[in-house]
Amino acid sequence: MNPQSNNTSISIDSIDSAMAADLVSHVADTVFVMDQNGLIENVLNTQTPGFSHLKQLIGKSWIESSTPESRKKIEALLLPAQSENTQKWRQINLSVPNNPDLPLMVSVLHLTKDKKILGIGRDLRNLANLQQRLVEAQQAIETDYLRLRFAEARYRQLFDLSINAHVIIDGSTFKIIEANSIAQTLMAEKGRRMIGRSMAEFVDMNDFTQLQELLNASRNINTPKRAGVKLVKNGTLAEITVNFLREENQTVFLINVMPLSQIREDFQLDPNSKRLLNAIQFSTDAFVITDLDGKIMTSNQTFLEMTQVEKAADLLDEPIDNWLGRSSIDLRVILNNLKDKNSIKHYITSIVPHGNSSGMEVEVSAVKVVNDLESYIGFSIRHIGQRLSQRSQATSDLKQTATKLTELVGRVPLKDIVSETTDMIEKMCIMSALELTMNNRVSASEMLGLSRQSLYIKMRRFGITDPNGSEDI
Repeated sequence: MNPQSNNTSISIDSIDSAMAADLVSHVADTVFVMDQNGLIENVLNTQTPGFSHLKQLIGKSWIESSTPESRKKIEALLLPAQSENTQKWRQINLSVPNNPDLPLMVSVLHLTKDKKILGIGRDLRNLANLQQRLVEAQQAIETDYLRLRFAEARYRQLFDLSINAHVIIDGSTFKIIEANSIAQTLMAEKGRRMIGRSMAEFVDMNDFTQLQELLNASRNINTPKRAGVKLVKNGTLAEITVNFLREENQTVFLINVMPLSQIREDFQLDPNSKRLLNAIQFSTDAFVITDLDGKIMTSNQTFLEMTQVEKAADLLDEPIDNWLGRSSIDLRVILNNLKDKNSIKHYITSIVPHGNSSGMEVEVSAVKVVNDLESYIGFSIRHIGQRLSQRSQATSDLKQTATKLTELVGRVPLKDIVSETTDMIEKMCIMSALELTMNNRVSASEMLGLSRQSLYIKMRRFGITDPNGSEDI
């Protein structure tokens, strides 16, 4: 036995319970003074926050004041033989009426001088709270894990049961991570697995470079990108749609693959598409589809009536500007605007049938559709009879202005009258050209027969500003 330990025991046995309790209370969170049967006679350090209610235990048994799972531990501590030569610590929970259970780490000292027992307690509430939060966090993690497992199972089932071909590829290596059964059948030979192989093995090499550029361009963009490719298997033409996804530190692409023949078949069989085409064909507005250079691909019946052409076949591959009032200028204005934005609205011009000196005033709206399968421009042309009345009103206003100018004769020199009239007409023409070209200065200068620099100088002189604020369009 350690001599120093033995001396410490002798020193403690030589003092009474009151002094021993007072000494121990300086290093413990609470101290219970009990008789040999474990009956609590006093409680020290009740000033510890949350410990004031322990005074209620005075006169009660220490064992009975604990929770059921702690009673055997306290019984063992109260036996002198159990604590002889060694000091054991046990974790218990005390149950105080109308208060939450109090977790303590306790040990005991048996004092032989006055046959008392000291119960030394350390507060475990912080540790218990940490343990409780740890348990709750662990339960939350397990719940989330199960939820993710169920979600993964559901989405994998949807992925496999989809009627369309879906492929997921790695964003850096372009290797296939996942592919559903439809993609396996469409893109790979029988018995050849796609997972782990490069997407380049299943797409024609002439199209794979284009596909790579599309994949790189779609990074960090939420809008899906489309491209037309030829598949290695059977040389099938297909449209692919690329969606960029991010998974933790990995980037992936979700690729949907649909044969071009199926797209056309779906469009032809869709009753709503047929209804839409029929409505467009007999609409009171003219509809024309051209290529990106303005050559007519198809048109509806109203456009035939406007141009006084008998058969739609006579319009095929003809430039649409053959029937526009300002000929190539109108088409250049429209195409220039479509370069910066995919659509324009309310462009005023006229449709002039062949052989006629005058035509009808129309309003043109256009939209540009560009994809890797097909690119074209759709024109919507509406007849606007009110334009004639507006021109009549403008002519009337011009006559009134001319009358006012004649009244200046004799009061203002002719040179000044002519100069003012010229400036007014120039300003009106420039503003009209800018309005007709939707503030496209390049097209306006062409329409007026001026250089771009001359147009800028005149605009600054007349104080005409561009609403877009750009110097060059």
